[in-house]
Amino acid sequence: MLLKMPLSSLNITFYTQFSFNSNEYFGLNIIHVILGIAGNLLTSVAGLALIAIPINEAKVAFNRMYEFASIEKEPLGNESIKGFESLKIINLSFRFAGRSQLLKSINLEVNKNECVAIVGESGCGKSTLGQIIQKFYPFQNGTIILNNKQYLKEINTESWPNMMGVIPQDITIFNGNIIDNILLGKDETAENIAAFCKDYGFEKFITELPQGYATILGEEGINLSGGQKQLLAFMRVLYKKPQLLLLDEFTSAMDRNTERFVLELLIKLKQDMDIIFISHRLHTLKQLADRIYITENGHSNTFGTHQELIKSGNFYGQFWKDLIQ
Repeated sequence: MLLKMPLSSLNITFYTQFSFNSNEYFGLNIIHVILGIAGNLLTSVAGLALIAIPINEAKVAFNRMYEFASIEKEPLGNESIKGFESLKIINLSFRFAGRSQLLKSINLEVNKNECVAIVGESGCGKSTLGQIIQKFYPFQNGTIILNNKQYLKEINTESWPNMMGVIPQDITIFNGNIIDNILLGKDETAENIAAFCKDYGFEKFITELPQGYATILGEEGINLSGGQKQLLAFMRVLYKKPQLLLLDEFTSAMDRNTERFVLELLIKLKQDMDIIFISHRLHTLKQLADRIYITENGHSNTFGTHQELIKSGNFYGQFWKDLIQ
């Protein structure tokens, strides 16, 4: 009998030949052969199980590439924006090409010295809404108005990003020291960076690093924790002095003490800049958010203060009800 098994791209072929009938006796050699084949098969099957991991990763990467390829070209716009006072989204709808509707009739408003939170379950489209505000994706229907007089579609892609400070979910750390990762190529003295960090209270976190401001990060340096990366990204955007902060799942990886420090700082910063806080960690919003928009099934027409929403029957109210119980 000839046993030949090609396994996927693995060119593994096992050959063994033996014959027997009902009157023949299985000798010790035959048993050894069978056991050897079985052992090799188990190893191969285990290898196939490991292949499933990169296949799943490739599937995620393909979906992201598909979304990117399906994006329509965004009009560049020829207007500039001098300052930020308000943002108003009216009946906005969005879907990726070939996909079902992700956002439906979104209405949202951000006014001067406010923190507006966008909350919802994972996959509800809240991060995509944040990317639309950044002009990453053109939306199909609806309007976004800035300062009650300018349309976001008509704003050029230079002045609008300069107005904003964005902390995405995936934070990039560059090869270099702490100062390099804050400045991102800008010219500044180490003394001014140290003064900036001291003014905002970041100094105590930097002194915990092995070489302080000179600590090397990236491939040739130390690895930061998720919370440390978020804190470094916070320093990076605040040094830019933005008029609007857009924070996507910010504080999600921070320990309790760091998160408390950041939330207290954000409350103070509302006096100088506006904040859009995208999150599913609802406990962070009680003291910070002036208005909370709940995104469910693509809609965000339910909104209110913390006190108003805890009385509602949606998942926000249920979260706090369960927490109290």
